[in-house]
Amino acid sequence: MDTPLFLKVKCGDAVLYEKDQIGKVLTFVGGSRDPDAPSLFQIANVDSGEIRWIHGEEVTGIVSQYRTTIKKPSSLYEQIQQQQQQ
Repeated sequence: MDTPLFLKVKCGDAVLYEKDQIGKVLTFVGGSRDPDAPSLFQIANVDSGEIRWIHGEEVTGIVSQYRTTIKKPSSLYEQIQQQQQQ
């Protein structure tokens, strides 16, 4: 059984909701059975700036995920950077 998509959402992620809206997750409220499982999300619409609450089941996709660590550049990227410096 696959876990519901909204359980994978973290603060800072950009999510798709409604038909064609994208919002940045500011915070969430846990459910009564499991306080760590998000059920309501406070989001900021990236187009209008509107801040609102949506139910977890309204999330239809994760557009981008917030990362706390920076990935090391790929070796191809490093090669291009070295060529430009020469």
